[in-house]
Amino acid sequence: METCIICKSQIKKINNFVYKCTKCLFLKSDLQSGYGREIEGINDLRIQNFKKIIKVIKSLNKSDEIKILEIGSGSGIFLEECKHENIDVLGTEADNEQIKNLKKRFRNVSQIKLPLEKVDSLDFGKFDYIVFNDVFEHLEKLDQVIQQLEYFLNDEGKILINLPSSDGIIYKFANILNKFGIRNFYNRLWQKGLSSPHLSYFNNNNLSWLFKNHNFELVYSNYLNTVSRYGNYKRLNSTINNKIICMGLNFFIVIFFYIQKILPKDIIFHIYQKKRQI
Repeated sequence: METCIICKSQIKKINNFVYKCTKCLFLKSDLQSGYGREIEGINDLRIQNFKKIIKVIKSLNKSDEIKILEIGSGSGIFLEECKHENIDVLGTEADNEQIKNLKKRFRNVSQIKLPLEKVDSLDFGKFDYIVFNDVFEHLEKLDQVIQQLEYFLNDEGKILINLPSSDGIIYKFANILNKFGIRNFYNRLWQKGLSSPHLSYFNNNNLSWLFKNHNFELVYSNYLNTVSRYGNYKRLNSTINNKIICMGLNFFIVIFFYIQKILPKDIIFHIYQKKRQI
């Protein structure tokens, strides 16, 4: 019997590639891990969300000097926003093509793959923040990853994570459609068939539980926007090859942008800090 990595309860297979914990509701897939390109059409959204993240980081930091390690920098949007704010940030990537592109634009980038084979093989120093922007849910061996992160945190260091929520309205809607045989949206949320699928789906509670198991406490909790007013057509067109359907869905997404604040939130935004030993 396979058990949950978070609460050690039984996990059950709920469809052809997803398993669900019977207690904490953690979701995991048996999709093949990998590295790959970012989703098209969401640059505007990511810039808006990254500005919010940086604002929160600056508000929580006691010093004007902030040192950040970003895991999985992708096309470098977060690095660019940190550069605008004069924040010292080290970008990292696992994908060979992405790291080549990043090195053409940024001085301070390095190629790493988590979990590390040997944690002390990297001489990065210590960081105020280790940031996962829509990356944590793509990783294997999460317990090992969290243990290794401690090596790169200073005494007051924090881990910042944002990722999609299984309690969000979009996931719930896609799950209902999937049960009725309409699988495109559900499969896309898991990024099934893409080079870097989701291996996990969390909600607020079980994500906090996972970090609590490693003696981290939640010090900040919020959400990020799921959609923006612009750029959604390109995002839809990468999944649905029908212009009329894409135009119709784009109209509803713009409406959704204005009402999402009163709906169950789709992107978790958490910051964790190691508990102090008494």
